[in-house]
Amino acid sequence: MEEEPDSADPVSYQNAVRHPRLGPKWSAAIWEELHSLHSNYTWDYLRPEDVPSGVKPISSKWVFKTKQLSEGGIRYKARLVIQGYEQIPGVDVDETFATVAKFSSLRMLLALAGIHDWEIDQMDVVTAFLNPEVDGDVYMAMPDGVEVPAGGPWVCKLRKSLYGLKQAPRLWYGYIDNFLRSRGLLRSEYDPNVYISAAGLIPLILLLYIDDILLFSESAE
Repeated sequence: MEEEPDSADPVSYQNAVRHPRLGPKWSAAIWEELHSLHSNYTWDYLRPEDVPSGVKPISSKWVFKTKQLSEGGIRYKARLVIQGYEQIPGVDVDETFATVAKFSSLRMLLALAGIHDWEIDQMDVVTAFLNPEVDGDVYMAMPDGVEVPAGGPWVCKLRKSLYGLKQAPRLWYGYIDNFLRSRGLLRSEYDPNVYISAAGLIPLILLLYIDDILLFSESAE
């Protein structure tokens, strides 16, 4: 019989790992997220006395979500989110603005794809916000469930961005923009989230909406 998700997702770390039936599945999802964080060298450990005077480390929380997969089955997803609302402008955050694709661009590209019978594909970037480096000093209190080195207590100083960080979308856009242009794609003058590759015989158009990507081309290959 196909597994059915619970009617409500866990609201805390303890609620997830102590779930009478799904505790092992949520624990596995937490481990997967922590593995991504550690493999991306997301933070360094500091002693509390090394945090600048007057700076309070930002807290974090776990967000849990069950997702019904199109091919059947359920995915249990855990994400560590920093509490960005605790950030103080001028202390641990400055600019936050990041553009997203215009809906007029999406409508135009879908119309062109229909007229010219283009192929359309979609992808999202897994843990996108863990890629760019933080351009400033951001300190985070130790999250639940993290195995810390001996000799603590410790505080996390972020090296990479985290979901929930106010400047995360701006940092991610700068990162993916540099990557795409380094691969020869040209950014549209009319929409900075539309990129065109004229390299090769078959052109490619890419539309970026935060960490979701739509690809348009005459060829699926």
